Amino acid sequence: MSIKFWAAGAALAVGLAGAAAANAYTVIGQEDVTGGFVGNFLEGAFPGTHYIAASDGESPFDPFGAGYDTSDGLDLSGVGYSWSQAADSSWNFLGNQTWVLPADLTPFGCGVENGTTCEPVGHFISPDAWVDAALGTYVILEADGSVSDVIQAYNDINGANIKFYSDPSLPVPEPSTWAIMMMGLFGMGAALRARKVALAA
Repeated sequence: MSIKFWAAGAALAVGLAGAAAANAYTVIGQEDVTGGFVGNFLEGAFPGTHYIAASDGESPFDPFGAGYDTSDGLDLSGVGYSWSQAADSSWNFLGNQTWVLPADLTPFGCGVENGTTCEPVGHFISPDAWVDAALGTYVILEADGSVSDVIQAYNDINGANIKFYSDPSLPVPEPSTWAIMMMGLFGMGAALRARKVALAA
């Protein structure tokens, strides 16, 4: 077998291994049935910072002082970077870089909270921050151990991104997953094309 063939195989293996690693996730906490969950989801990457995520525990829940029952929330008030809500997101802004998803989702056409579909994704961007040390997928568990919420941290041309998926049944591919897989497949295709040209000569 040629070196090019082995290079193609190695490129594919790297791509698939990278994709598997990118799909790995970190459990950041578990909801209490009455108290929900409130915690720093980037504590492991940035100890002592204020990347606070909140998820309800099926009881009235208002950890950030919204004045009404909330389903989920994100408080980025103490991180030292400027964050804003992206155009594709519609969570309620409380001020001071804090947003919540109301428990009553009727205005979104979704009915009450905790349905299996239609909970709007929260998407937040900082052009100043780069979350290289914290790239990945973070999970909040229900009291029974099943997945309640999924949070992604990634970079793109706009800067750092945080996406908060309240509905864990939604497909959540990471941008880095697709990039690594495409690099591996491109490498394999290039090597096979070179081999085909060499055989034809």
